[in-house]
Amino acid sequence: MADNIELEKASQRIAEGEQAGTDYIDNLESIRNELGTDGDEGATLGTMVGAQLKMTEIETQYMVESGIPKKASSANMQAAQEVKKAAG
Repeated sequence: MADNIELEKASQRIAEGEQAGTDYIDNLESIRNELGTDGDEGATLGTMVGAQLKMTEIETQYMVESGIPKKASSANMQAAQEVKKAAG
Protein backbone atom coordinates (compact mmCIF):
# COMPACT_ATOMS: atom_id res chain seq x y z
CA MET A 1 0.00 0.00 0.00
CA ALA A 2 1.34 3.41 -0.94
CA ASP A 3 1.95 5.96 1.79
CA ASN A 4 0.06 8.68 -0.09
CA ILE A 5 -2.82 7.94 -2.39
CA GLU A 6 -4.75 10.39 -4.51
CA LEU A 7 -8.53 10.18 -4.12
CA GLU A 8 -9.65 13.52 -5.51
CA LYS A 9 -11.01 12.10 -8.76
CA ALA A 10 -13.48 9.23 -9.06
CA SER A 11 -11.12 7.44 -11.43
CA GLN A 12 -8.42 7.51 -8.74
CA ARG A 13 -10.81 6.05 -6.16
CA ILE A 14 -11.86 3.34 -8.58
CA ALA A 15 -8.24 2.50 -9.39
CA GLU A 16 -7.36 2.22 -5.68
CA GLY A 17 -10.34 -0.07 -5.07
CA GLU A 18 -9.40 -2.26 -8.03
CA GLN A 19 -5.78 -2.43 -6.87
CA ALA A 20 -6.93 -3.50 -3.39
CA GLY A 21 -8.95 -6.32 -4.98
CA THR A 22 -6.07 -7.40 -7.19
CA ASP A 23 -3.66 -7.45 -4.24
CA TYR A 24 -6.18 -9.42 -2.18
CA ILE A 25 -6.60 -12.10 -4.84
CA ASP A 26 -2.84 -12.33 -5.43
CA ASN A 27 -2.19 -12.75 -1.71
CA LEU A 28 -4.84 -15.44 -1.34
CA GLU A 29 -3.41 -17.32 -4.33
CA SER A 30 0.01 -17.14 -2.68
CA ILE A 31 -1.37 -18.76 0.47
CA ARG A 32 -3.15 -21.41 -1.59
CA ASN A 33 0.12 -22.23 -3.33
CA GLU A 34 1.82 -22.66 0.05
CA LEU A 35 -0.83 -25.23 0.93
CA GLY A 36 -0.26 -27.24 -2.22
CA THR A 37 -0.53 -30.99 -1.98
CA ASP A 38 2.77 -31.66 -3.77
CA GLY A 39 4.62 -32.33 -0.53
CA ASP A 40 3.89 -33.06 3.09
CA GLU A 41 4.14 -29.40 4.17
CA GLY A 42 0.60 -28.47 3.13
CA ALA A 43 -0.96 -30.88 5.61
CA THR A 44 0.79 -29.92 8.85
CA LEU A 45 -1.15 -28.17 11.59
CA GLY A 46 1.49 -25.44 11.82
CA THR A 47 1.19 -24.68 8.12
CA MET A 48 -2.59 -24.56 8.32
CA VAL A 49 -2.56 -22.23 11.36
CA GLY A 50 0.02 -20.01 9.67
CA ALA A 51 -2.14 -19.84 6.55
CA GLN A 52 -5.19 -18.88 8.62
CA LEU A 53 -3.26 -16.07 10.30
CA LYS A 54 -2.03 -14.81 6.94
CA MET A 55 -5.58 -14.89 5.56
CA THR A 56 -6.82 -12.84 8.52
CA GLU A 57 -4.08 -10.27 7.94
CA ILE A 58 -4.81 -10.13 4.20
CA GLU A 59 -8.54 -9.72 4.84
CA THR A 60 -7.90 -6.84 7.24
CA GLN A 61 -5.55 -5.17 4.79
CA TYR A 62 -8.12 -5.51 2.00
CA MET A 63 -10.90 -4.04 4.13
CA VAL A 64 -8.75 -0.99 4.93
CA GLU A 65 -7.41 -0.50 1.42
CA SER A 66 -10.81 -0.85 -0.24
CA GLY A 67 -12.62 1.06 2.50
CA ILE A 68 -10.61 4.26 2.13
CA PRO A 69 -11.72 4.93 -1.48
CA LYS A 70 -15.30 3.96 -0.57
CA LYS A 71 -15.27 6.44 2.32
CA ALA A 72 -13.88 9.18 0.07
CA SER A 73 -16.57 8.49 -2.54
CA SER A 74 -19.27 8.59 0.12
CA ALA A 75 -17.97 11.92 1.43
CA ASN A 76 -17.98 13.34 -2.11
CA MET A 77 -21.55 12.15 -2.69
CA GLN A 78 -22.70 13.67 0.57
CA ALA A 79 -21.03 16.99 -0.28
CA ALA A 80 -22.67 16.97 -3.70
CA GLN A 81 -26.08 16.40 -2.11
CA GLU A 82 -25.50 19.35 0.23
CA VAL A 83 -24.55 21.56 -2.70
CA LYS A 84 -27.65 20.42 -4.57
CA LYS A 85 -29.84 21.26 -1.55
CA ALA A 86 -28.22 24.68 -1.17
CA ALA A 87 -28.71 25.43 -4.89
CA GLY A 88 -32.41 24.99 -4.49
